[in-house]
Amino acid sequence: MSNFYFIISKKLMFVSKIIYPQVTRTLIPQNNMFVFIYQIVTKPLTSKIIPNEICPVCSKNDSIELTLYMRYIAMGIPLFGMGRRTGVVCTSCGNVLKNPDSSIFARKKYSDNVAAAIKDIRASHKRTLWQLVYPWSIWFVIPVLILIMLGISSINKRNTSEKAKEYAELLMHPQIGDIYKSTWYENNLSTGVLVKLMRIDGDTLFIVKTKKNIPMSFAQEEWNKLTADPEAFETKEYKIKKFSLLKETNFGNFFMYNTDTNKKDYPVFLGSVLNSKSEMDLGFETIERKK
Repeated sequence: MSNFYFIISKKLMFVSKIIYPQVTRTLIPQNNMFVFIYQIVTKPLTSKIIPNEICPVCSKNDSIELTLYMRYIAMGIPLFGMGRRTGVVCTSCGNVLKNPDSSIFARKKYSDNVAAAIKDIRASHKRTLWQLVYPWSIWFVIPVLILIMLGISSINKRNTSEKAKEYAELLMHPQIGDIYKSTWYENNLSTGVLVKLMRIDGDTLFIVKTKKNIPMSFAQEEWNKLTADPEAFETKEYKIKKFSLLKETNFGNFFMYNTDTNKKDYPVFLGSVLNSKSEMDLGFETIERKK
């Protein structure tokens, strides 16, 4: 019998499927996470019938079977030993006198004769060399897993860096027709919209946004609800400064400049290009330019 487990953490993800008892649970992996599958295996080593032992349920004699199990964690190969367990069951009626999965502190529901048989089978069963070695094999596997994770992390960082440079180039040198998946701030509410660059006049960009918006999201299926068809955009244009004129901290943001009573320009924040610095691996493009 074996249990499959999948556990989530921020950088590490193990997905779990419990075979015994019959419960199945599946968790979808997220971006930038590693997936490892491991099992908790309970393997029978040897069994015997306990002589002269009567089942307390069906009263049949010589039907009580004692089994010695080895339990360990495995990821393709055994990694870490979890000790030996014993189970006692009636082969006639199926009554379980001792469950191998029960706590070691569980109350004993069997006779002294069964207890003596358990003690004897644990003492007399000889372990193979492999059974002695593999409880410690985790110490050989862990360094390999760490190297694999570091390698994958390095590749992800390199890919993210390349995508950040690509987006920076697109933002620094905008072209008419560019479409940005963007946040849009209006009436103290931030939503998601598509923003289209209509024309460029010197240091000023003229943009329009879609009539429809979505709740702010990093999920591709939400953004797929917005269409880039010409009729999907409003006719109202917003004037914003070129991205190349903004400081690095505001890079990728939309600022419209109004004039106050003293004829001084002041910025009005409209929104920002989603993932403009490629901090996350979203799995979809947030800046689109027609080839």
